[in-house]
Amino acid sequence: MKVGIRIPGAGPWAGPDAISEVSRYAEKIGFDSLWMTDHVALPTKVETAYPYTADGKFLWAPETPYLDCLTALTWAAAATETVELGTSCLILPWRPLVQTSKTLVSIDVLSKGRLSVAIGVGWMKEQFEALGAPFKDRGRRVTEMVKAMRQMWTEDEVSWDGDFYNLHDFMMFPKPVRGTIPVWFAGYSEASLRRIAAIGDGWHPLAVGPEDYAGYLATLKSYVAEAGRDMSEITLTARPLRTAPYNAETIEAYGDLGVTHFICDTSFEHATLDSAMEELQALAEAVLPTAHRLP
Repeated sequence: MKVGIRIPGAGPWAGPDAISEVSRYAEKIGFDSLWMTDHVALPTKVETAYPYTADGKFLWAPETPYLDCLTALTWAAAATETVELGTSCLILPWRPLVQTSKTLVSIDVLSKGRLSVAIGVGWMKEQFEALGAPFKDRGRRVTEMVKAMRQMWTEDEVSWDGDFYNLHDFMMFPKPVRGTIPVWFAGYSEASLRRIAAIGDGWHPLAVGPEDYAGYLATLKSYVAEAGRDMSEITLTARPLRTAPYNAETIEAYGDLGVTHFICDTSFEHATLDSAMEELQALAEAVLPTAHRLP
């Protein structure tokens, strides 16, 4: 099992030196991947319930330093050589389709094929409004955006007619290093699981502990079968946030379910960067030996 960490692209250490040093150190001590979260403009008033806390309150204050997801990930890519890279999660319906497709393939090429993209449909209506993006039909738009991006990544000339986008008479080069870029989807609603079953390369749920994961996974398996696909086509990942401790028992529990990628949320709430590095070292000692002996 591969294990990744969230880089300090948001919060008190959001900046070039911390991202570079943390990314290089994580690669050095054996972590397999680096992940960056996605928020653009943090509203001063949020009435939409946050789905990943018991009280529904959003975790980030509006004045929090929060770097752009893809820019921060590019910086981490430049600081490292072999560690994999990913978004967790890229809120795709905020972003322009063609430009985002180009940015993602550029990161993939510049990192020599190290990129995976976990995508979310988004939950905060207020942020959609701040960005001038429609909140309605965002799930359907995400499905179409991913299909269109894959065409841009794999076909010479783009020709796409959909419900939301019409793309014609252009080409996009270079292509991804591995021929395409793996696309994982967040979420565990019926709509999310059906989207994964239909077009996903992987499932990337947030804040789902092993016990709940097993229940959602059984539903996903049934949808994958209905779609005429096999679960071997779906990469299973976990980013439990606060729903499970980062220890050997948690790793084994997810491993028993077939999870092959585990992402840890490091706090970076430290007075010094050295203290943050000590947390990374302790985390590595707690999870990597167990994870790296699992498939």
